[in-house]
Amino acid sequence: MLVLAACGQDGDTEESDEEMTVTDLAGREVTLDKPADTAAVQSSGSGGAFMTLMALYGKDIDEHIAGWDLGLEKNRYDMWETFSEEIPGLEDIPDIGNMEQDTFNTEQAIAADPDVLILPLNDEEAAKDTIEKMDEAGIPTVFIDYHAQDPEHHEDSIELLGELFGEEEKAQEITDFYDKEIEKVTSRLEEVDEEKPTVYIESGDGGPDEYSNTYGNMMWGELVDLYGGENITRDAVENAEPIQSEFLLKENPDIIMITGSYWPNNPDSMRLGFLSEEDESQELLHNFTERTGWDELDAVKNDRVYSVHHALAREIYDFAAIQYMAKVFYPDEFEDIDPEENLAAFYDEFYPVELKGLWTMHLEDE
Repeated sequence: MLVLAACGQDGDTEESDEEMTVTDLAGREVTLDKPADTAAVQSSGSGGAFMTLMALYGKDIDEHIAGWDLGLEKNRYDMWETFSEEIPGLEDIPDIGNMEQDTFNTEQAIAADPDVLILPLNDEEAAKDTIEKMDEAGIPTVFIDYHAQDPEHHEDSIELLGELFGEEEKAQEITDFYDKEIEKVTSRLEEVDEEKPTVYIESGDGGPDEYSNTYGNMMWGELVDLYGGENITRDAVENAEPIQSEFLLKENPDIIMITGSYWPNNPDSMRLGFLSEEDESQELLHNFTERTGWDELDAVKNDRVYSVHHALAREIYDFAAIQYMAKVFYPDEFEDIDPEENLAAFYDEFYPVELKGLWTMHLEDE
């Protein structure tokens, strides 16, 4: 996916000798005068470049982010609190707005003076005018892609960022770790000869009183179908939106998964992550099963209700979500795999913080 071109000739300056051309995840050839040192980024807490760059730079990450959106702080509060405590400089990074929410401020992005703007591929259409203005200011734009939940795109994105920042060796270490963890699932799934369990997965941000987003052929829905389950809402929703309760009761899935995070604006939302505790999370998950009609669902009657941290999708560590799903879908075949232990090993290897709290959970009998 990457093309690196040395463009210097005899008599060129040292800087021009460093000129590089890369092919991004949108298939665009992008040229930089030299390897990047700083970037403006988007989707800081949901499939953008931030998590990969933190793996590349560790505690020094704040020195390499010139501007970003506030997605990490607003939508991944447990992670924000943990990361910013360890890296106080994160609080000083300028807010340049959010492209997905149509608040991105191109002028502020230019004023932040990054070497490159890095966007998720799903922002490509919305970013056309921004790319033109950034180019005029001498700031190239590069697309990465974690949203497709395609491991090859993940690895290409890691390698692309490593190339852009001259951190190829570290990027290769991340890719090797990721590939090894994914292979633990894919190699065994090929041998599984069982009927796929039907699965309903819902974001737990709305709490039990309202049905929140479930997923079609994207994100969690895509992960279910790729790694051994049958997503019951694949054809019921286009991307991500709530369903009617009648649909779920009719489909009667074998497994229910509610994603958790820390959404402080809704105390009834499902909670997992750095700031979670077992007793509270168990109670919150149990509350979802109190919805009308859920006592008749096979998943509830058979004790197959689970939770997984919402931020484990669309990132370089989604292998933990993938391993957990495979373990939930086929407990005998994946009994020896410990997704949280493997996620903790990733944190120990690449991140400047220790993994704490709950990141996956099975609802216990009361």
